[in-house]
Amino acid sequence: MSAPTTGPWTVEIPAPAPWLSANQRRDLRRQTPDRRAWRDAGMVHAKQARLPKLRYAHLVAVLRFPDNRRRDAHNYYPTLKALVDGLIDYGLLPDDSDGHLVGPDLRRGPVLKVGHGGIVLTIADLAREGDS
Repeated sequence: MSAPTTGPWTVEIPAPAPWLSANQRRDLRRQTPDRRAWRDAGMVHAKQARLPKLRYAHLVAVLRFPDNRRRDAHNYYPTLKALVDGLIDYGLLPDDSDGHLVGPDLRRGPVLKVGHGGIVLTIADLAREGDS
């Protein structure tokens, strides 16, 4: 199955590990396996979706937790950072600097009662005139 050529593109990523939160007070070395799992998931799902190579994009992430507990979506930015790193590893964008990426904008979505939940990424091509 190939990705649409004009976008936007949507990729559903089941949580491969527990969510990474800015509120966690764990030793960063203990988070490394979870961070790696999220990063690898970003790359693998981008590859499966056959996402195109872009120069400039906007990323919206809908966070689907496994329950309806009170949460602040923006506290889960570390999870998104790992996913974006995986998208960059895949080659979606040259890098994740402001010159190539707007976002990720985080939103809370409906409950996904499977494993740790998941994330739905929507990627829009923001190619600017003069980009090659």
